[in-house]
Amino acid sequence: MTGTLIQPTIIKNILTGILLCILIIAVIYVMPLIGVFAWMVLPLPVLFYRLKTGRNSSGIIIAASLVMLVVFTQNFAFNTIYFGSLLMTGFFLGEFIEKHLSIEKIMLYTCFTVLGTCTAVLFIYSLTSAQGIEYLITTYVSRYHELSSQLFSESAQLYPEMNVDRQMLERASSLFVLIFPGIFINSYLTMIWLNIILIKKVLSKKGITVKSIENLNQWKAPDYLVFGVIALSVLIFLPIYTIKIIAVNSLIILMFVYFFQGIAVVSFFFQKKSWPFAIRLFFYTLIAIQPLFMFLVIGFGLFDTWINFRKLDAAT
Repeated sequence: MTGTLIQPTIIKNILTGILLCILIIAVIYVMPLIGVFAWMVLPLPVLFYRLKTGRNSSGIIIAASLVMLVVFTQNFAFNTIYFGSLLMTGFFLGEFIEKHLSIEKIMLYTCFTVLGTCTAVLFIYSLTSAQGIEYLITTYVSRYHELSSQLFSESAQLYPEMNVDRQMLERASSLFVLIFPGIFINSYLTMIWLNIILIKKVLSKKGITVKSIENLNQWKAPDYLVFGVIALSVLIFLPIYTIKIIAVNSLIILMFVYFFQGIAVVSFFFQKKSWPFAIRLFFYTLIAIQPLFMFLVIGFGLFDTWINFRKLDAAT
C-alpha cells in the first residue's frame, strides 16, 4: 500500500520539476529582458527536487527537460551545453549541500564539477562531429563579439545626442570581450549564491535547517586572498599582454569574492538592527544598479579582512 502511494507522488514531483524547468527556459526565450532573472533561478527546481526526491528523480528531470528543449528548438549542441550546465548546477548544488560541506566547498565543487562535465561533453561532441573543439569555441567567441559590438552600436543609435565616438565604442566592445571570462564567472557565482539563499528560505519554511548554509551573513573570505589581490594588482602593470589579461580577469573574480563578503557585512547589520524588508530591498537594489554602492560594498568586504566589522560591533 505504501509503495502505491509513494510512486504517484514521485511521478508527480518529476513532472512538476520538468514543467517548471521548461517554463523558465520558455521565459528566457520569449522575454529576454525578464529572461535574465529567469536564467538566475533555472537551477532552483532541480536543486529543490534533488533534495526532496533524490538523485534519480532529479536526473530524470534534467534529461527530460533537455530532450524536450532539443525537440522544440532543433539545436542540440548549444542548448545541451548551455541549459544543461544550468540544470546540472542545481543537481550538484543539491549533492554538495546534502553532504553538509562548507559554503566555500559547495560553491567551488559545483563550479569545477559543472565545468568539468561541460568540457567532457564538448570534447566528446567535437570528436563525433565534423567540427573540432577549436571551431566550436572560436565560433562561440566570435558570435559573442558580434553581439557585443551590435549592442554598443545600437546604444549609440539610441542616444545620438551624446555624440559617442564609434572608435571608443569599438574599443569598449573589445575590452568587454577580453574581460568576459571574469564577468561570466562572477555572474555564475552570483547565480549559485542566489540559489543557495533561495533554497535556504524554502527549506526554512518547511522547518528544515541545513547548518552549512545557515548564518551566511557571518561568512568571511580566507585572509590569504588579500595577498592574491596585491600580487594581481602588480601583474596588471607588467608589459606582457597575456599575463595582464589573466591578471585582470582574476582580479575581477577576487573583487567579487570581497563583494560577497561585503554583502554579508551589510546583511549582518540589517539583521542586527531589524530593518524592515522594504528598506533592505531598497538598499540591495541600489547596490545592484549603482556602481558606486557596489564599490563601497567591495570596500567593506576587503577592509573587513583587517577590521572585522561584525566582531567590532559585537564588542561595543
